[in-house]
Amino acid sequence: MAGSVRGLRTAIARLLQLPRRANEARTEALREWAAELEKTAKELAPKRSGDLQRSIEAKVNSGSGKAWVQIAPGKTREYAYYVEKGTSKMQDQPFMGPAAQIHRRSGERAMRRAAPRHFGRW
Repeated sequence: MAGSVRGLRTAIARLLQLPRRANEARTEALREWAAELEKTAKELAPKRSGDLQRSIEAKVNSGSGKAWVQIAPGKTREYAYYVEKGTSKMQDQPFMGPAAQIHRRSGERAMRRAAPRHFGRW
């Protein structure tokens, strides 16, 4: 009987680690994706005073498993909307939309890179 349960404790211990490891891999992938998207948005944003680029920020909530790139709260947020969408006196100069389009698949790739680091041989 003792031979039939060999390795059972190790298997159970590893199974209990799965949720933590999955969350760590997901958070790592989200951070990587958000950083790439933030960098691209800053590169695509029109450069005048630099306020717009400095206001672009990546956020990751590891608890909820969500990540996003936003314009920091403040007066630049409204200006960013007008730059992105344009006005009757100013042509649109999209930067957030194209950055999101460029990185639409990079989150999946980031997860494929993070998973082996957290679920590799253990």
